[in-house]
This record gives sequence, structure tokens and C-alpha cells, in this order.
Amino acid sequence: MNANEYLQRSTLYRKLIHGPYGEFSRVYAARLSDEGFGRQCTWRSPSLFRELMDWHVGNGHDLQDFCEVHVERFLEHRSKHWSINAGDRAALRRLLSALRQEGMIPAALPIERTEHE
Repeated sequence: MNANEYLQRSTLYRKLIHGPYGEFSRVYAARLSDEGFGRQCTWRSPSLFRELMDWHVGNGHDLQDFCEVHVERFLEHRSKHWSINAGDRAALRRLLSALRQEGMIPAALPIERTEHE
């Protein structure tokens, strides 16, 4: 079962697309489908996405302010309560990339190098 087939049957995905993160959910699901992910990855990604968005908005952040810093803070928070799956960081990078490609969040800030680097 591929991502597209799984998402068509997923109750969680239906809730996400009709919720406050609907447009973000659609963009992320399209990326998963386009890249041809299987059921297991697709099952974990929307669940992780929902947790991240709930945490992000619950901490008073705007959806459009979403960036790598927030992802790292979320993963730190999540690691205190649950174990982090090996693919979580990659899944969230994929989310950031998809949202940036669609112009839904600002471009990443350039990395500032120190003198030593």
C-alpha cells in the first residue's frame, strides 16, 4: 500500500485536512505521495505532524512562523516524554521543505559561520 492509498483511507488525515492545519496537511500529504512513501512512513508522518502542529500552536506560535528552531525544540520536548523514531527528524525536514516550496513559510535563515569554522 502506497502513501496515496493509505491517506485516502486514513481517518487522521481526514481530520487534519478539515482542521486548522488543513492546507499544511494537504501539502505534506502531496509530498509523501509524490515521493512514493509506503504505508509505514505515511502512517507515522501525519501523526508526528499533528503532534508538532498542536505543540507549535499550543505554545503560542503562528503557523507561518514555523521553522527549524521550532522543529528542534519540539523534538527536545518530545524526547523527554516519548522515544524519538529514527525517521522523525527526516520526516519533519521533509515537511519544512514542502511548505517552503509552496511558499507557506519563509525561507530558511542562512547559517552563520564562526571564525573557527
